[in-house]
Amino acid sequence: MKMADKKIGITTDCGCDLPDEYLSANDIELVYFYMLTDRGRFRDRDEMTSENVIEYFENGGSRIMTEAPPINEYKDFFRRGLEKHDEIIHISISSGVSESYKNALAARDMLEVGADRIHIVDSLHLSTGLGHIVIKATQMRNDGCGANEIIDCITAMRRFVSTTFISRSTDYLYRNGRLGKPVHQLCHLLNIHPVLTLRDGKIVLKSVEFGSMDSAAKHYIRKELRNISSIDRHRLFITHAGCRVKRISAVKDEAARIGGFDEVIVTKASATISSNCGADTFGLLFVYKH
Repeated sequence: MKMADKKIGITTDCGCDLPDEYLSANDIELVYFYMLTDRGRFRDRDEMTSENVIEYFENGGSRIMTEAPPINEYKDFFRRGLEKHDEIIHISISSGVSESYKNALAARDMLEVGADRIHIVDSLHLSTGLGHIVIKATQMRNDGCGANEIIDCITAMRRFVSTTFISRSTDYLYRNGRLGKPVHQLCHLLNIHPVLTLRDGKIVLKSVEFGSMDSAAKHYIRKELRNISSIDRHRLFITHAGCRVKRISAVKDEAARIGGFDEVIVTKASATISSNCGADTFGLLFVYKH
């Protein structure tokens, strides 16, 4: 990275689910969420992973609540950032699913010095849907673009990002209060696999798949990629929580057969994301042409 690039720092929430190697190579710093359980409060990534989330539920855990970083942590995070950078562009998880954007704004506005050099963007996405936006901002920063140009581009980009996941069951959604009991029981009875999407920044049910998870997964992939000519095939993220190697291998093969992407990158969901979707969940996250 050129020294000139250090003028603008790109930061984001830990729920971007980007590979550590990419974050490190591009000097992208994260602010961390917390998991609240009946066994304590744990910080995402270093104190609780997606594997820990699944293990917790499989061993009798009842519920996990995700907590956005508090305002004082954002203040400290931004202060440290301003010691390294002239400006900061912080790209947050969707305000429709978390308090992180609101807390980041409050923290910035409380700073006595440098508040005008911090720009906070609501991604309207999560996981590697957010990750796609972070990558675009980073590429533009590395190419020497200014903060306003980057912000205008990624703000417009948000409506072209597709963030969807298919879950084996509705168990985690029900446990965390995102789904009512009657709907949960019906899904369980009929062996329904929910497909969730981000719409206007909120998690909503996009569709359902029936039958075995193997057949449902294949059908989900084919439906998501059916308009392949309208998809930017430079990069596809396959992001998962608790999927076996066999599942991910089959997903990669099917996506490659249909899509012909330049890059297919497999990432693990953070604890923040996994706590709301559960084991044997995966998503195809990509960007439409625009």
